[in-house]
Amino acid sequence: VVGGQWPEMGFALPPTIKQKPLAAGKKVVIGDAFVVFDQEVPADEPATTKQYLNLLAALYMQLPRPETNYQQWPEILKKGLTDLIDSPGCWCQVGGHQYFNAYVSDYATPPEIMVQLAVLLPLLDYVEWSGDELEIMKTIKEGLPAFYDKKIGSIMRWLPATEDQLEGEEEQKEPGVMDSWYLHHPLLNLSRLAIKGDKVAEELFLGSLDFAIKVAHHFKYQWPVFYRMETLEVLKAETQPGKGGEKDVPGLYAHVMLQAWELTGKKRYLKEAEKAAQQLKGLGFELFYQANNTAFSAGAMLRLYKATKDENYLDLSYLCLANMFKNVQLWDCNYGHGKNFPKFFAMFPLNDAPYTAVYEEQEVFCAFHEYLRLAQDIEILSSVSLLVAEYIRYLVDRAVYYYPTMLPKEMLSEEVKIGEVDHKLWIALEDLQDGWEASGQVGQEVYGAGNAFGILPRHYLHVKGEDIMIFVDYPTSGFPAIKSLPATFSILGSEQITCRLMVVKTSDKKLPEFTVKVKGQKEELKGIPIKEGHLEYAVQGNQ
Repeated sequence: VVGGQWPEMGFALPPTIKQKPLAAGKKVVIGDAFVVFDQEVPADEPATTKQYLNLLAALYMQLPRPETNYQQWPEILKKGLTDLIDSPGCWCQVGGHQYFNAYVSDYATPPEIMVQLAVLLPLLDYVEWSGDELEIMKTIKEGLPAFYDKKIGSIMRWLPATEDQLEGEEEQKEPGVMDSWYLHHPLLNLSRLAIKGDKVAEELFLGSLDFAIKVAHHFKYQWPVFYRMETLEVLKAETQPGKGGEKDVPGLYAHVMLQAWELTGKKRYLKEAEKAAQQLKGLGFELFYQANNTAFSAGAMLRLYKATKDENYLDLSYLCLANMFKNVQLWDCNYGHGKNFPKFFAMFPLNDAPYTAVYEEQEVFCAFHEYLRLAQDIEILSSVSLLVAEYIRYLVDRAVYYYPTMLPKEMLSEEVKIGEVDHKLWIALEDLQDGWEASGQVGQEVYGAGNAFGILPRHYLHVKGEDIMIFVDYPTSGFPAIKSLPATFSILGSEQITCRLMVVKTSDKKLPEFTVKVKGQKEELKGIPIKEGHLEYAVQGNQ
């Protein structure tokens, strides 16, 4: 009953085929939907949020869900790292320092601090997991201090030395203009480095906090979209007329303040986080502005709950999550170009985005891992455990299709908005579009390079003294980078779902003798041999 000529689609009764009318007395399906009901009418926002999450999880268990596949992430990472380092289209040079371009061959846009840190942090995850040393990390770090503006007392979005090449082709592409979330996201990543002992990052982070707080107070914790750093003049107040500004930035700001509290021990920052958190109340399902920042907000609210024992913050964390799960695609696209890649349980980066985006999805993935880690010693909704773990499981399968090397060349856009797309390069596309549209329309996203570097450390376990790794496609705990046998760990998520555990060969040697057992069960699990000599096991969540 959907018809028309793309892009105009709508209700259209099926045409009667000549000499083949619908048969009398025979049932014909004209609509097929899953609808879930509840006898309870929620009394307030927290009740509405919890009901939504619980009903969505109940409905999810009734959906036809596609199978996932094992992807060769160790090999994919090697290819991506090589292209990231060696491809000249990924780099530019300013003032004797090398910087990442935001997009492959995008030389028109000045370096951005968000881009540098969005690549650096996943690389740090990887080297902590692998034990490798990467010279590229030193290269990135050496260029960071140049983003600091002493006059303003803050890091800047654009490299100050090159701001004059901005031509204003977009609202925010002007010298001294800040997109509200762009200030806080780099601060968050600098704080992560600082907490790990990086003194340069600590200086940049602490040296920018007073300005960030000044901005928060000026806007009364309700941030616009664009403003001028020097004067705080608002250039764009609302995302759309009547819709308000970037409504999840209070949660992102709270996250930054909690990091400052952890680093310094000063309760001033905890109080700032609490003040900002109050702005999320009452936003309902209008809270979501950008997926990764809403995910960071969820984690910040959970941290506030653990720090204060105030249930309101736990409710706010659920509100953030409900907003995110409202913005997912719980169906697989089997038409047009959509036949070439899985898209079940994909999350859209913005409320009105027509495509899914690698950078936002990989940061949501990492934030969801952190959420479940933080929640291990408290009781959270079982629906949250299920939905978060399932998003992670499906992303570990489908994220590989952001690489243009995995897609037919004919489904890639011939016209690219920023830079160029090299089909042979293991650098992720920003955008995977609907099945009728060509993908890669925006560009090939250098700052989406964290894709593989985020997955490996969270889903692969080295076994000391053996040429094997253990892979689990569900989130886990007690799963450090290297572990001696016997290797024990817990699988998080929901026991209602079966997930994949694999013993992965890392050399040409035969697999050693071993057994796989679940605590509380007498029988050993039986593995299924798969190609390349790996063994696969079916296990449940929450074991």
